[in-house]
Amino acid sequence: MDLVSPVLDIVSRLWDFGFKHGAHVKQLGKRLKELRTAMDDLSDHRDDVRIRVEMGLRSQREMVTKPVEKWLSRVEIIEVQVSNLIREGNLQVERKCLGCCPRNSRKAYKIGKKVLNKTAAVKELLQNGFFATVTRRWSPLSSPSTAPGTPQMAAQFPMENTVGLDSKVEDVWEKIEDGNVGIIGLYGIGGVGKTTLLKKINNEFSIRDHVFDSVIWVTQSEATKSEEFQDIVRRKLEISDDIWQKCSNENDRACEISRLLSRTRFVLLLDDVRMGFSKSKLISLGIPSPNNGNGCKIIFTARSEELCGYLGAQRRIKVECLPPEQALSLFSMTVGEEILNSDRNIPELAKIVTARCSGLPLALLTVGSVMASRKSYRDWICAVEMLRSYPSEFSGMGDLVFPPIKFSYDSLTSSIARKCFLYCSIFPENCTISVDELIDLWIGEGLLDATNPRRQGESIIMNLKLSCLLEGDESMESVWMHEMIRDMALWLARDEEKNKNKVLVARSGRLTDQEFSKWADSSWVSLWGSSDKEIIHYPPTCPNLSTLLIRDTLVKAFPGGFFEFMTGLTALDLSGNQGLVELPPEIGRLRILQYLNLSLTSITKLPTGLSNLRNLRCLLLDYTMHLKEIPPKEVMSCLSLLQVYSKMNGVMEYFDEVKVSVDDELALLEVLEGFSCMNKICITIFCHPSVEKIFSLYSKRSCIRKLKLIDCTGLTALCADRTLPNLGKLEIFRCCSLRAIRFSYRDGFHNLCQVHVGVCPLLPNLNFLVYATNLEILTILDCQSMKQVISEEIYLYGQDPSWGNEVCKVFPKLKTLSLTCLPSLEAICPYYIRPFSSPIEIEVSRCPCLRRLPFDNENVDLLKKIRGELEWWAALDWYSYSVRDACNFKFKPTSAPSGKAKEMTASTSMKKTAKASKS
Repeated sequence: MDLVSPVLDIVSRLWDFGFKHGAHVKQLGKRLKELRTAMDDLSDHRDDVRIRVEMGLRSQREMVTKPVEKWLSRVEIIEVQVSNLIREGNLQVERKCLGCCPRNSRKAYKIGKKVLNKTAAVKELLQNGFFATVTRRWSPLSSPSTAPGTPQMAAQFPMENTVGLDSKVEDVWEKIEDGNVGIIGLYGIGGVGKTTLLKKINNEFSIRDHVFDSVIWVTQSEATKSEEFQDIVRRKLEISDDIWQKCSNENDRACEISRLLSRTRFVLLLDDVRMGFSKSKLISLGIPSPNNGNGCKIIFTARSEELCGYLGAQRRIKVECLPPEQALSLFSMTVGEEILNSDRNIPELAKIVTARCSGLPLALLTVGSVMASRKSYRDWICAVEMLRSYPSEFSGMGDLVFPPIKFSYDSLTSSIARKCFLYCSIFPENCTISVDELIDLWIGEGLLDATNPRRQGESIIMNLKLSCLLEGDESMESVWMHEMIRDMALWLARDEEKNKNKVLVARSGRLTDQEFSKWADSSWVSLWGSSDKEIIHYPPTCPNLSTLLIRDTLVKAFPGGFFEFMTGLTALDLSGNQGLVELPPEIGRLRILQYLNLSLTSITKLPTGLSNLRNLRCLLLDYTMHLKEIPPKEVMSCLSLLQVYSKMNGVMEYFDEVKVSVDDELALLEVLEGFSCMNKICITIFCHPSVEKIFSLYSKRSCIRKLKLIDCTGLTALCADRTLPNLGKLEIFRCCSLRAIRFSYRDGFHNLCQVHVGVCPLLPNLNFLVYATNLEILTILDCQSMKQVISEEIYLYGQDPSWGNEVCKVFPKLKTLSLTCLPSLEAICPYYIRPFSSPIEIEVSRCPCLRRLPFDNENVDLLKKIRGELEWWAALDWYSYSVRDACNFKFKPTSAPSGKAKEMTASTSMKKTAKASKS
C-alpha cells in the first residue's frame, strides 16, 4: 500500500492536468464567446459612467473623482487587451486542428488559460464600476493629480520602423514591474535607438496594466538649466502660474514639485541625460528618489555607462546595434520594395550596404532614405564604394550620423583620451585590437604622460568602453571599434576630411605608386596584409609621418634608404612579416623612434645601429625564432629610456637547438634591472639561475607581466617568499626536473589570468593556484605524475591563519580548463573543495584515471560545455542522476563513438550513477 498510494496520487494529478488541458483546448470557442459577452457588458456600463461624468462636468466647478478616473483608464486598457486576445483566439479556432496538432494544442491551451483569467478580470472590473458619485467640487487648493484636465499618462508618440525593439521593451518592462528596482538606465552609442526605445516604453503605459498614476517625459539635454527642467515638470503636473510665481527660487520650486509628486506614484522618463546630471541633482530639483515605499520609477537614456552610476541606476541595459537580419529588415523597409525590385542585383548590394552600417539604426535609416530614390545598379555600386572609402561624404553621414556619435567623443574630459581614441582608427575595420599592443603603441607615440603610463592607458580604455566608443569583453585583453564609430574617428583624425591623406589605412592587395605618393602628407600610415613582396622600389619622403605600421605582409626586405626620409617617425611596427630576414642599416638613424615592433619576423640579428635609438620606449621581439641573441651590453644597455621589453618564445623554437647561455641571460636581466623607466617585461627564461634571480631579490619583479620557463634543466623547485604581483600569464614547459611550485605570499597572484603547464613529468600538483583568484584560463599537458590539480596537501600547504575557510573555494573566475595526456590524474580537486563560481568550459583528453568531475547540484549549472572522448565519458562516476543529465546535455565528444562506447553509454554509466547516488 505504501507504494500504491503515491502512484495513485501521481495518476490522479496527471488525469486532472490532462482533463484541464483538454477543457482549455476543446472549449476555447465557448470561452471566447463568454469573454466577448463580459466585455460588451463592461463597455455598456462604461458608456453609462461617461454620460454621468459629462453631465457632472457641465458645471465648471465640478471635477472627476479619482476612483472614476482610474476606473475609466483601466477599462480603456483592458478593452485593447481583450480585443487582441479575441483576435488571437479566433485564429486558433479557425485552424480546426486543435486536437491533432501538438503545437497548436499547446498554444490553444495557453490562450484558453489567458481567456479565463481575462474574463474574470473583466467581470471584476464591472463589479467595481458602480459609483455613487462620479464628480465632486473642485477647489484651487486641490493637488494637480486631482485637478481637472490633469494628464495621467504622457502623450503617445507616433512610432514607425521599430525593428528589434520588442524584446528590449519586454526586458525594461520586467524591471518596471520589479518592486526592488526604482531607477533603470538605458545606455549606448548615439544613433542606436535609445530615444526610440524610451518612446515605445512611454506608449506602453497606455496599453498595459500598471499601478502608476502619472508618466512624465523630460528631454534633459533640452533642459540643462534647473529652471528649465523644473518648468517642464510643473507644466506636466499642471501647477498653476499663480502658485509657480510665488516660488521665488529653485528650492521653493523643488519643494512644490516634491510635495505633489510625493502624493502620487509617478514614472519619470528622462531622455538624453548629459554629463554633470546626477541622482543628487534630481533630488535638488524636487524629484523624490524611487524606493519600495513609494513605488515610483525613473527610466533614463544616456550615451555612457558611467552616467548610469551617477544617476544610481539599479539596473543597466545596454541598447545594442541590430543583428544582421533585423538590420536588413529595417534597411529594406526604409528603402522600399519598389526600389529593391527595380534591378535584380540591388538586393545583394543592399546586403553589402546594410553590413557597412553595422546594425546602427540611425545609419540604416539615413542611408536607406538616401537609397530610396536610387533605382539604377550603377547608383548602388557608387554608394557601396563611397561608404567603403569616404563614408563621411555620403549624403547625411556627416550631418546626421556622425554628430550624435561625436558627442560621446566631445564628452571625454581628457584631451589625452581623445587623442588615444583617434589613434585607434589606424587599425583596419573589423579588427580585434590587443589591449597590451594598443597601450604599447600609445606609449610609443608619446600620448601617455603619467608616471605609470600602463595604468593610465588601462584607465583610458575603461573610460572609452564606458562611453561606448570602444567595445570589449570582461577580460580586458582585447577591444574593437564599431564600424560607424571607426568611420567617425577617421573623419575626425583627417580633420573632418579636410586632409584625407593624414591617416591612411589599407588592408591587403597590391600597392600602387599613386597610393605611395599619398604618404608625403600622412601622419599615420597603416598597411596590413599586402600581397607585395617588395613594398616599394624607392625611398618615400614622409616628413610628417609619425606612425608606420606594415604588418602581416609578404615583404622580404626593405630597399636601402627606405627609412632615410622618415626623420619624424616615433612608432614603427613591422610585426607579422614572416619573410622579413633583415632590417636596413639606416633604421639606426630614426633618432626619435620610441616604439619598435619586430615580433613574428625572421630577422637573424639586430642592426648595430639600434644602439643609437636612445629615445626608444618599447621594444617587442616576440616569436622571433631566428633571433638567437640580443647583445645585452652592445645594444640593450644603450636603451636607458626603455619602458616595455617583450621577448616571448614559442615552445618548440629552441628544441634540439643551442640554448641561450646562462651568462647572456643573467646579463640581460641585469641590464633591464638598471632601467629606471621600465614598467613591463615579458620574457622567456631558459636557465634555472635566471629563475632563481627573478624569484629572489630582483628589483624589477613588479614589472614582469608574462613569464615563460622552457627547458630549465636543474630547476627542481620553484619556491619563494615573494612572487610576481603583476604577473598576468605564466607558462612552464619541459622543466623535467621540476617537482614542486610553492609560494607563501598570499596576494602574489592577484593579476594572474592565464597558466599553461606542459611536459613536467615530476610535477605532482598545482596547489599554488589557490592564490590565483582571478585565473581565467588553465591548460595542463603531459604531466605524468599529476594526480590532482589541487591536492589534499592544500591544508598543509596553506597554514596561514588569515586564510581561514577560503581554501574551500578555488578557481572562482576560471572560464576555460584544458586537461590533456595526464595518465595519473584522478581528480581536479578533493571532494570537500568546491571549485568554480562562474561559467566554465572544460576539455579532457587522454586522462583515463579521471573518473569524477567536481560538479554537484549547486554548481552544475555553471558548466557551459565539456569535450572529451566518448569512452571516457561513459565510464564516469556521478554525484547524482540530475547532475549526470545536466552534464550530458553539455557534452560534446571529441572522437567518433565505438561499439564499446555505445554499450557503456547504455549500461556502465547508469550503474555508476546509481552507485554514486547510494554513496
